[in-house]
Amino acid sequence: MATYAKKVLKFALLFLGVFLLSRPAHAATYYFSSSLGNDEYTSIQARNPLTPWKTLNKLNSFFKNLGAGDSILFKRGEVFYGSIIADRAGAVFSPIYFGAYGAGNKPEISGLSALTNWKMVKPGVYAAPCIAGGATLIINNKPQALGRYPNKGYLTYQSHNANSSVTGAPLAEDWTGAEVVIRKNRWVIDKAAITGQSAGTLSYNGSSQAAPTNGYGYFIQNSLKTLDQFGEWYFDPTQKLMYVYFGNRNPASYHVKTNAVENLVDIKRLGYITFENLTFTGAGNNAFNIIQSRKITVKNCNINLAGADAVFGNYSPFVTVDNCNVNYALSGGVNLDGGCVNSAVANNYIKNVGLLAGMGKSGTGTYEGITSFGGNTRIERNRIDSVGYNGIYFGGSDSYAKNNYITYFCITKDDGAGIYIGDWSKTINKKVVGNIVLHGIGNGAGTNYPSSLQAEGIYIDDNTESVIIADNTVSLCANNGIKIHNAKDIAVYNNTVVNNGVQLRLEQDHYVATSSVIRNNQIRNNVFISTNARQAAAKFSSHQDDIHSFGQLESNFYSQPKTGGEAIVTTVVRNGKDVKQHYSLSNWQSVYGKDTLSTEVHTADNLLFEYNATGAAKTISLNKPYIDIHNNVRTGKVRIDPYSSIVLVSGEAGMQARVLASK
Repeated sequence: MATYAKKVLKFALLFLGVFLLSRPAHAATYYFSSSLGNDEYTSIQARNPLTPWKTLNKLNSFFKNLGAGDSILFKRGEVFYGSIIADRAGAVFSPIYFGAYGAGNKPEISGLSALTNWKMVKPGVYAAPCIAGGATLIINNKPQALGRYPNKGYLTYQSHNANSSVTGAPLAEDWTGAEVVIRKNRWVIDKAAITGQSAGTLSYNGSSQAAPTNGYGYFIQNSLKTLDQFGEWYFDPTQKLMYVYFGNRNPASYHVKTNAVENLVDIKRLGYITFENLTFTGAGNNAFNIIQSRKITVKNCNINLAGADAVFGNYSPFVTVDNCNVNYALSGGVNLDGGCVNSAVANNYIKNVGLLAGMGKSGTGTYEGITSFGGNTRIERNRIDSVGYNGIYFGGSDSYAKNNYITYFCITKDDGAGIYIGDWSKTINKKVVGNIVLHGIGNGAGTNYPSSLQAEGIYIDDNTESVIIADNTVSLCANNGIKIHNAKDIAVYNNTVVNNGVQLRLEQDHYVATSSVIRNNQIRNNVFISTNARQAAAKFSSHQDDIHSFGQLESNFYSQPKTGGEAIVTTVVRNGKDVKQHYSLSNWQSVYGKDTLSTEVHTADNLLFEYNATGAAKTISLNKPYIDIHNNVRTGKVRIDPYSSIVLVSGEAGMQARVLASK
């Protein structure tokens, strides 16, 4: 036999051996029913759906006896209280499987405990025994914020001492023992225990490393003295009492719950475990807490009311979160650190994440829909709606965000984006492709510029390089549609950017020594449409006079209303002074030699902007003639491809429309 053939046969036999060894000889299925089950049944009886086990405690005590390929099935329509604590790994081709049997709603793993026996302790404030938990409070299936002072907004601190105290106006109450929530910058809201108070100075410990910014704000929470609004709460861990403000309402009229467990699923240093067709509700911390594990799959699950992250992964490669619904997580939807390489977050619907200031985790990378830093990770076809900070924050070489639909973000804090990339270690070959990004809100409360709303659509931040931004649609963002900040080697192709504060922004300010210099960026075949005279189509700025070196811009379309001024704005530093100038496209071409084949168009008010945030083509009907990017008259019906958009201009009544936008 030829040497090559021998090698092939040897490899095939080795692979077959590994495959056979990894498969269980006698995989078993164990059934659980909270209504019909009995934990006294034997393990043989529990393999029959007519004689199932009853509780998660039984599962956890038996877990070490599970084998690769075994299945644990929960009865549909039933609730199982407690947590799953993994104690055994599956195998490469034979994961341990958690799923459902029977008919009805997905089985629910719940960490919630009802609070009853309320007694009024002072006008409007009621207390109930709370033996376990106390990290969250849920009223009628909606998370509630801790009581706070003041009820809205922030108090201002004028000075700080290192990262241990802030000082503002004198306070009438002594808040020692409560928590201070500090807006330290635009993108960090920290909480810390108040260890002492002297007039207007609050000493604290336990926050992140971010330093306070003088002139920013704080508020106080986690104190019985703050309760004066419906739903505000405080848990006294010493007395084991939950205090809630109901005002003149009857507590018995509401379903009030708190968490009784920390994590609903705990997996540490294990691997090859799959969860499918289950509901997880009411973790005090993370619904899934995946630590140094491998090949964990969460599929077709509902994850609700997490006290921190719905899914948290730490140094766990090959995590998959697929086709899950996440609703109400106080800190993050899916949060995977840099050790979670080769992961996939796809087809999920993530909403209502990080909407309560002071209830999420401290530091950066919090209050976000999806956070992922592992290399070779795909973030694809997710729907993200209503998040406190970034919709998606990702990094890692060879990772990408594709065909995601992101709406309403930067609601609680800002200087973030629908899709954000900011590298503090070098990674390459990242892609942002075919996403729909709408409604960047911004929140300036507690900052020194509260009216400034700093929400970007797609934001490439400090020290980033090697990113492709292609075929995206960005609209209705308070600040910029696409922003490149102290970054290089960024390719921006075929994007439609409409009706943002500014459509395209390149900013070089070099405020940290490690920042990249904006160089070698390629910006081609994009559509930048401003819908009012206050919006620039493009802005370029630098702390020096080097816009010529920013990169190449070509074959783009810039548009403002007829009543608007020049579409392009530059700010540079010359002779120690800021110099700001406005350019028409022709002047921009003449001064900087860029966009020589680009077009500037002054449009009428009657624009038709439509997008398709689905995986199937969409057809819209036109009620009058329009003109498209090729200056063709469009009538009747128009097709919009998946995850794309179209902009048309009315072609009626002598309109002199030019090439605008279509994808």
